[in-house]
Amino acid sequence: MKEYHFWIETVDTENNDKPYLLYACPAREGENAARQRGMELLGGLDFQIKKYPTRDINTASAMLRGKRQEQTQSLGESGRRIGHSKSLKRLRRRNSKQFEY
Repeated sequence: MKEYHFWIETVDTENNDKPYLLYACPAREGENAARQRGMELLGGLDFQIKKYPTRDINTASAMLRGKRQEQTQSLGESGRRIGHSKSLKRLRRRNSKQFEY
């Protein structure tokens, strides 16, 4: 039996609509725990909770690309690079340095 996990999907509208996929929690903890994790990680950004049968970031990214391929029918759109938690931290750090004086 496969164990499902919740993932957080969001789009950075300030950065050319760059998609991000972040791990939230195992599905047994519930969707509310995943939603809470999304609020902690993303603050006020809009996000969606996705449920995938994997904990592996590469497999979850491939599943997300496949779903984008089905929805958009565009290889270019489905092949766009997906950011993960490390790249999101880097983006936040870069943005916070811009506002320091």
